Amino acid sequence: MAKNQSLVQEQTLKQRQALEQQRLLGQVLEKSDAEMAEFIDNKVNEIQALEKKSDDDENYNEENGQEKEKHSERQGNDETIGADSGDDDTMAWYRYFANNRSLDDEYHGPTAVSEKTMQEALLDQLGELELDETQQVIAQTIVGNLEDTGYLRRSATEIADDVTFNDGYYVDATQVEEMIDVVQTLDPAGIGARDVRECILLQLKRKQHSRDVDIATEIVEKYFDELVNMRLDTIARKMGLDKGKVEDAVKNHIRRGIYPYPGNTFTSRADTIQQVTPDFDVELDEENERLTVTLRNNIPALQISESYAMQNERYKQAGSQLTVKEAKEKKQIQDAYQRASMFIEVLKQRQDTLFKTMSAIVKCQRDYFMSGDERDLKPLGQQQIADMIGKDVSVVSRAVSNKYVQMPWGIKSLRSFFSEGINGASRHEVYDDLKRLVDGEDKAHPLSDDALCERLKAMGYVLERRTVAKYRDQLKIPSSTIRRKMAR
Repeated sequence: MAKNQSLVQEQTLKQRQALEQQRLLGQVLEKSDAEMAEFIDNKVNEIQALEKKSDDDENYNEENGQEKEKHSERQGNDETIGADSGDDDTMAWYRYFANNRSLDDEYHGPTAVSEKTMQEALLDQLGELELDETQQVIAQTIVGNLEDTGYLRRSATEIADDVTFNDGYYVDATQVEEMIDVVQTLDPAGIGARDVRECILLQLKRKQHSRDVDIATEIVEKYFDELVNMRLDTIARKMGLDKGKVEDAVKNHIRRGIYPYPGNTFTSRADTIQQVTPDFDVELDEENERLTVTLRNNIPALQISESYAMQNERYKQAGSQLTVKEAKEKKQIQDAYQRASMFIEVLKQRQDTLFKTMSAIVKCQRDYFMSGDERDLKPLGQQQIADMIGKDVSVVSRAVSNKYVQMPWGIKSLRSFFSEGINGASRHEVYDDLKRLVDGEDKAHPLSDDALCERLKAMGYVLERRTVAKYRDQLKIPSSTIRRKMAR
């Protein structure tokens, strides 16, 4: 009976550890390099058994463990190639710098890259949604009324009046409220909030469900005034919780990882330059028509401290003959050792998942990576990549978030490689052909949206007129009436 109970407890513990590992992996996957640096520093301070490798550690490895390290790196590369390339020889080889840092690793600093404005990014996301014409106009008007911080300060009634009188669509405040809810589902989380409280709640709603997240949500929903004044004792008493629980929820889920001004993650003008650190390099060998994918390693190498490793080993060999004090110390040592080991393993899983995701994108978009011509981008969904690497689509979504790749012709975000298909073509191709039609039109008699729709149908694109109008707006091409006036 005792043996069965012990077995159940062991299985329960393993399940909890597996869930915690998955939760942690989800967190680190969606973080950028800058966020990872702070996250790792916090973990090193939090987990006593965890430490960064020092230069002395690296020098020791170089002098005394060189052959072992080389073998480890070679094995890692062989396994990665075998897992990713299979029988497909379109990708000739990969370089994978992920498992450990070494003395000759190159650190990659931020690179200047032009980014979209908040409005442009949000309109692109709206274009992916199945909205009717009226809904699109309302949503676009809402986006146009957002402050640079991402907040919506105008009321639903005022926006309804704008749409009715300026755009000719009779709508009411209820319809606007429905579309505000839609805009608030766009990235980044918190966009379209009416105040700080709603902004925090929108971001908490996107977090992975846990008891601490539930506590944080309840605090913001019911005790926001007390939270603003940091009256945590009062909150704990009203919620019937230990103050430590409230402090942990506030610290880990409200003060950290929440952006009170989500719009600040975007540039305020289209020509503003933002500093980003590419996570990948894709190099082209034109002579041999080969592509090389490299995952940059800007993450510091971590290890379990020698003292904890020795104590853990000593207690493993000590058996069950321990005093009460030794048993307590053994549990503390083992818990810290386990948490440190798990975090190191999660970082390895992060790097492996990122590398596999980028490799799969390159395989699917090989023509583009060979030419640099956006017309060679194919329709690609995140589910397709998820199927290729054997992961859930939510993993891919996190893996491509805030990630960039450096190519011979510039830097591109990983999200930009995904788009819906239109009759076997990508939206980039439709955009190009639409621009060509407008550029080649008679400026005195510009093409209406209906005419553009017919011309595109003749080219093989089966599109609705409202979709053509939406794409025209996204390309910032004025209506035919305005183009006619501009030509005079």
